[in-house]
Amino acid sequence: MNIFQESCCSILAVLLLFLLRGSRAAEVHVHKAVGDSLDLIADYPKEGLEVQWKYNGNVFAEYDKDQIKQIERADPPLFLERLKMYKDNISITILDLKLQDSGSFSIVAEAKSGPLPTKVFELHVHDLIRDVQIEVDDSWLESKNICVFHLRCLASGDLSPSYSWSGDPVQTGQNRSISLRPAESATVSCTANNTVSIKRTNRTVVCTGKSEYSRFCVKS
Repeated sequence: MNIFQESCCSILAVLLLFLLRGSRAAEVHVHKAVGDSLDLIADYPKEGLEVQWKYNGNVFAEYDKDQIKQIERADPPLFLERLKMYKDNISITILDLKLQDSGSFSIVAEAKSGPLPTKVFELHVHDLIRDVQIEVDDSWLESKNICVFHLRCLASGDLSPSYSWSGDPVQTGQNRSISLRPAESATVSCTANNTVSIKRTNRTVVCTGKSEYSRFCVKS
């Protein structure tokens, strides 16, 4: 008898877990740039529908009795003066996204028949890459009769973009070095990118040879 009861309990637990998972949709990761907008559409059947929009678990808007209203439980209210609400398609747009808006958004809905699948969005807001520069530090290597150029790619805007350098093969990372013999020159290209933007810049370096100070590499 005990074995039978334990088996029944196990089956019920599995069914309950399955139902709970089925009521919550998989997270959708959304990448946006600073200043973009985020649409949160509650595309459910309208009859008897009640909806809550949540940000990191906190309700910031509700739809009930054919009306959408902002919830002002926080001080100041979440997304103050940045919410655009649409009654016809039961949706909300968050305007002028900021870096601190990154987080988990969910749309929780219930109809007369019971709870509907929850929609979950993981928002990642990125700063745009605004500019890219290549810094150069050079030295003369007496033993090999070459100029050595140490290059560093610097991007403004996003604090942690990905970097790549032109060439075959393409090199990745923020730094690279190249060696040139006297009278040789090279043009290097660095690209900085993130999910929402990309910038590229070029720099030409020239090795003019050894000077009286045993170092004479020119950058242009």
